[in-house]
Amino acid sequence: MTKKSSTSEQIIEILSNEWPLTTKQIHHRLKRNYASIISYQAVHKHLKEMLKDKMIVKDSQKILLSYSYIKKLSDYAKRLESSFGEVNGKDSKMIMFGSLVGVGRFAVNEFNGNASGKYPNPENKDFVCMWNHAWPLIGVSQEEHETMKRTFSETVHWNICKNNTYLDNLTSNYLKNLGKNIAMNKEFSMKNDTMVGGNYVMQIFFPLEFEKEMEKIYKKIKTEKDFDIKELFEFTTKHYEIKTIIFKNQQMADSLREEAKKICLGEQKIKVKAKK
Repeated sequence: MTKKSSTSEQIIEILSNEWPLTTKQIHHRLKRNYASIISYQAVHKHLKEMLKDKMIVKDSQKILLSYSYIKKLSDYAKRLESSFGEVNGKDSKMIMFGSLVGVGRFAVNEFNGNASGKYPNPENKDFVCMWNHAWPLIGVSQEEHETMKRTFSETVHWNICKNNTYLDNLTSNYLKNLGKNIAMNKEFSMKNDTMVGGNYVMQIFFPLEFEKEMEKIYKKIKTEKDFDIKELFEFTTKHYEIKTIIFKNQQMADSLREEAKKICLGEQKIKVKAKK
């Protein structure tokens, strides 16, 4: 675990190795194991939040990880192991990113694909993006915005978002104006956020802490009045260990491309009927 790991992540690691523990014991292990200077009061506050989020439970005055949270961790690990096990080989790689902005910049600058890049798309096949939540574009440079605009004009892009919150629509509408085909509030076959460029597939595995914070922010911001650019910037640049698996599989890439195309075109037909 890195030095930049959050206090909550450190507490989870402590309780994964030893349980149940009192608040005082957890505080002591944070200082001993991580050279943390956090106060006892701050630890108590963290534990209170984790208890509220059902990450931990109390047994008398002692604390341990909740079964439901352990199950989520287990399911996450199984998904990651299964995905990497299926594609592991010379045409696959795992890349670790330290923030959402890092993944976004990689997708824009490298994965979008071209004839000479690391993930070429010489046949100019349609690009696919499948999101649980649309990633906010805060933290992306003006040059990268221009790159997206150019890329969307050169290659057909299909973008599906499972959710339909204010922030999901804010990002999706902006991308639509740049040239993407968008479908909101639609289910897709992949469990994780997934992108397809050429014959390459990229799956993104967000840590549970990231997903929890993202869900909290997206539910909170319901109108323009709730929009806090500082909070979003801090979220997109905050350190999280985000794993991605990239592999080359033409059959899977073409299948996901066809799925995305059908969903987006179906959405467009619905809108046309509604106008009539």
